[in-house]
Amino acid sequence: MIRFNGFDTSGLLRSVATLALAVTMAGVMITDADAQRRRNNNNEEDSEQNQAERVFSAAIGQIVLEAQEFQANGQFQESITALTRALGNSSINPYESMISLQMRGRAYYEMDQVTRAIQDWEAAIATGAMLPQEIADLRINIGQLYISQENYTSGIQALEAAVAVLGNDGLNPRIMRMLAQAYAQAERFRDGVVWAERFWNAQPRSDRVRGDYSLMLFFYQQLERVPDQFRIIEEMVGRWPTEKNNWRSYASLLAQTGREQDAFEANKIMYINGMLTESREIVALAQYYSFYEYPYRGAVILERELNAGVVERTRNNLNLLANMWRQSREWERAIPVLRQLAQLTGDGDDFLKLAEALWQRRQLDEAEDAFTEALNRGGLDRPGDAWTLLGNVRAELGREESALAAFREGARYPYSRRTANGWATFITNRQRAARDRVRIREQVRQDECRFSISDLMETATLLGDVDENGRIVVDVPERCSDLYNVHGEQISEVAEAEAEANETDAG
Repeated sequence: MIRFNGFDTSGLLRSVATLALAVTMAGVMITDADAQRRRNNNNEEDSEQNQAERVFSAAIGQIVLEAQEFQANGQFQESITALTRALGNSSINPYESMISLQMRGRAYYEMDQVTRAIQDWEAAIATGAMLPQEIADLRINIGQLYISQENYTSGIQALEAAVAVLGNDGLNPRIMRMLAQAYAQAERFRDGVVWAERFWNAQPRSDRVRGDYSLMLFFYQQLERVPDQFRIIEEMVGRWPTEKNNWRSYASLLAQTGREQDAFEANKIMYINGMLTESREIVALAQYYSFYEYPYRGAVILERELNAGVVERTRNNLNLLANMWRQSREWERAIPVLRQLAQLTGDGDDFLKLAEALWQRRQLDEAEDAFTEALNRGGLDRPGDAWTLLGNVRAELGREESALAAFREGARYPYSRRTANGWATFITNRQRAARDRVRIREQVRQDECRFSISDLMETATLLGDVDENGRIVVDVPERCSDLYNVHGEQISEVAEAEAEANETDAG
């Protein structure tokens, strides 16, 4: 069920009750005969006999005047004492009893003795001396007092009794609203919405105040009448377009009914118009941008508000900003935030995020340090992946042996074993191929040198190029000087022969 916290029915009812009582009871006073006759003449149901009965005797009138003066001076207990004396007079007539009970009820009300006030007012009605309009007014007061005591059922009964007396012609929006509020407090929403809608339709649009909108919205929320909720909230937004609470209620309803994209748009309007001023509101807007794949815009807003001090520089908020920069592939802007976050928390996972961003920016030496720090700090969800990434960084730096060591660590974990072993095999094969290339190049050099020396030896024999000892001398190419001497002999073979000769002489 959708809830709306912007409407406090109890507070409204109490304030209305106080006002209504003050107005009604201010009229409880001794009136002169002419005033009484004017009021009676306005009521077609009054008979001459009834008019004659609505008078005070000298004895009771004097007591009531004293009680009225006590009340004017705030001496309510003294007033109660006096009125009780009057009511105990055996000669008191119904009209005098009705006035006395009303006045004593008012005194009890002023002394916060609500139950006694209600009892006196009920007794005043029971005298039979009240006119219909007077009965209705007092029933309304009684109903409001019951409601203030959280006796909602009795309060509703009293108000509806007043309505029965007044009839449709005497019913006004104020009473309709009271009944709607009473039903709301009694949580009888299906019965109460009837009165709420009667009030809404009877109240001129120009006279509607914020509380009227809140009342209707409250009922529609409780009854989950979503189209009606939209109708009321949209009218509130249109009437008070600069008020944040109306927009927040509208955005909340949009989100709750699955219209997240529209809720996002409503939040954007609020931000543009300067309505979002709290940290949590800015963060929520940034999350909307991230969710709807506009992370760059969300990150710009969040960074601006962080720098302005509007958004708190907490771990969660920094993490959100860093993630949005990463989501936007804005690695250069993500790195300072990630570095601050890692230093703030000291968590391995935050160092890992920093390492990944540094790697993306090809800051490989710093990335290697950050990966190493992340692994040393521990607490990683998938350390095997971190080892594998560290191996990649080291391989790119040309540190193949340390890269292989990292890949071997990564291969210890089932989820990263295949990738780590694949990279290790790639580097091993590359190393083997490099070694093979060196061996082949050396073999080719040796073969070339052998052919070249052979040719030189043949030429030297034909030309008679010999030294003073009669040995053939050749001009050994520089590339072959480590393999052959000037006599065309393999240096390694000469060395072996000399070694054997030395061994023979030694033997």
